[in-house]
Amino acid sequence: MNKNILNRLASKTGTPGIADLLAAQLSGSDLNSLLLEVFHRKTQQITPSGLLHVYRQNRFVHPAAIDPLAFAEFSLKWLKDARTAGFEPLELSPVAPLGSCSAIGAVHQNKVLSALRGAEVVADATNVLALESAVRRMDNSFPAQVLHFSVAHRHVRAQEIPDVPGFSAHFSILGLSSAGRDTGSFHFEKENLLRHIRFYKTCLEEHLQIKPVKIHLKSLAPADGGDQLFQTVLFFLRAAEPDWPIEVIESQQNEQEYYRQLQFKILIPGPQGQEIEIADGGFTDWTQQLTGNRKERLLISGVGLEYLFKLLGPDT
Repeated sequence: MNKNILNRLASKTGTPGIADLLAAQLSGSDLNSLLLEVFHRKTQQITPSGLLHVYRQNRFVHPAAIDPLAFAEFSLKWLKDARTAGFEPLELSPVAPLGSCSAIGAVHQNKVLSALRGAEVVADATNVLALESAVRRMDNSFPAQVLHFSVAHRHVRAQEIPDVPGFSAHFSILGLSSAGRDTGSFHFEKENLLRHIRFYKTCLEEHLQIKPVKIHLKSLAPADGGDQLFQTVLFFLRAAEPDWPIEVIESQQNEQEYYRQLQFKILIPGPQGQEIEIADGGFTDWTQQLTGNRKERLLISGVGLEYLFKLLGPDT
């Protein structure tokens, strides 16, 4: 929060360091009880006309500008295709534990709609897939078998909306995750990256007839140049799918904090001939953080399902 705002609040309440007081000196349950009472009292001041005014102005609450029946069918087709590709579909809660994005994914909490009762509105379903993967794998003593999940979920994000047609404060994506163990020779990384990219290529090119679909593979090597994983995976992909157009992009890990070692992007032709990034993914250390087990591996990815639906038009 802006320091000027904090200073104004401290002056208005006569309580210096009010944010530290609430965040550090109150337990989670006490803070929750306080905020519940505050919001209860605030709602007692809301009139029906005031509620309607807020509904008109609040960008988070407006209905999506899509045909709901056609989009539901579109989403269902993707989920069925994901299940055919080996990804178990999940129906997630609309909320996740508070800190689901910021605690493991280096996302500022201001970009998330925080809620009461220790929750936040889901801003990235793949973070929740990581949580579910960690729980299931821990409860089963970290089995060798890889756990694959898929989800079609509506996200709400609080950051500024890019000035791009089709973008909105809440939107649906299809997310995939593959969670397993390091078994040596980058076997997990090779096989599961192939699985994710092949799924997107198949759905876009064969099912939707969108061509050409291009692949960008970004190396996130550390500053000392340790890119053995990237080179091994790249060689494997080119051997498995020699016709795939893979463009290599050099980068370094310190340029971003989200993915680890490797990121991929899927690009499709846009309506004006431009290239559009419609899907991306990469490896993270989230399940390692959650379980404390350094042998755990996680690959996540997602496609802008609603954005793609809008690009394709009403005859999708």
